[in-house]
Amino acid sequence: MKPVEIKTTWGTITLTLDDDGSVTALDLPNLAGTPRKDFAVVAGTAVPAVRGRLGETSLPSDFFPALEKGFPTIGIPEGTEFQQAVWNELKKIPRGQTRTYSQIAAAIGSPKAVRAVGSACGANPLPVFIPCHRVVAKNGPGGFGSGLPWKILLLTMEGVL
Repeated sequence: MKPVEIKTTWGTITLTLDDDGSVTALDLPNLAGTPRKDFAVVAGTAVPAVRGRLGETSLPSDFFPALEKGFPTIGIPEGTEFQQAVWNELKKIPRGQTRTYSQIAAAIGSPKAVRAVGSACGANPLPVFIPCHRVVAKNGPGGFGSGLPWKILLLTMEGVL
């Protein structure tokens, strides 16, 4: 596994690549709150060139504009059968839309597994690519493994908030 760092105005995003060059994980930097600068890749930072085994994804264009033009292949993450079912359902959520944890649970045929859906979202190694930020609670934004400021920023960029 090889880490690749992409320096941005919001901190360093780390991609983990396998031996074939596929992205297997994405780690976002911690944010204490809403960044004061617009998101941008820092000049001179090399962004790896991507093909796409993950299937259709709809990245927030404001967030990864440089990455949408080319990016390493997105690997299919390892996980339990339940996690895979949740992650596949998350990939179906269009940019600018959200689903609740209970809607995802119902969609995968496990309507009582709402908390397990939340756990699967938290275990997602490819946030943004597998858009777990688009899953919200019935009464608020819910959680996000990379921190609530990221979730709010991503949903704001997509016009949801």
